[in-house]
Amino acid sequence: MDTRLRILKESGIMFSKYGIRSITMDHIANELGISKRTIYEIFKDKEDLVSQAIEEGLMAHKGFCHKIIDESDNVIEAIFKIGKLNTELFGKMNPLFFEDLKKYHSKIYNKINQKGEFKDYKLTYSLLERGVKEKLISKDINIDIVNMIIHKMLDFVHTEELRSFGHNEIARSALLPFFIGISTEKGRELIENYLKTF
Repeated sequence: MDTRLRILKESGIMFSKYGIRSITMDHIANELGISKRTIYEIFKDKEDLVSQAIEEGLMAHKGFCHKIIDESDNVIEAIFKIGKLNTELFGKMNPLFFEDLKKYHSKIYNKINQKGEFKDYKLTYSLLERGVKEKLISKDINIDIVNMIIHKMLDFVHTEELRSFGHNEIARSALLPFFIGISTEKGRELIENYLKTF
């Protein structure tokens, strides 16, 4: 692994575990056993490092999601597996990470929350489209509308209002009933089956 990628991966782990503000360039240099000068030769400043570390993490996550979709037998299985991945991922993250990102790195925060490369509407659209073709999601839904609603729901999951609730509780109380509602009878049967194993 090259030095740049190693710095991005390790600093990304540190930011998510302890929050962004509390991690200094000195902390990163000490943790990686490299000089601070080496970091500054690759990254302009901490803002640049934070931006690239988050982008690297998001692109890696996107890759994992595509792999899950490709390897899943059906769209319901893919949704459950991606949900499990996200629950595990966000369960390890310090709430300070999101607070710091929004408060001290608003440009990066706004960039990743805009529809585009990182907030990938195409991925969720393709999942819904596949679900209709597999007759697991109702053909009567408007995929564009449902897709937008899914992203708005996922945005709300990470707000302060829901911070006191666990991701599993939120998924079972809000996200799961939504997916049951847009599923066909065959899709609902699969959901019931996967609920026993996930």
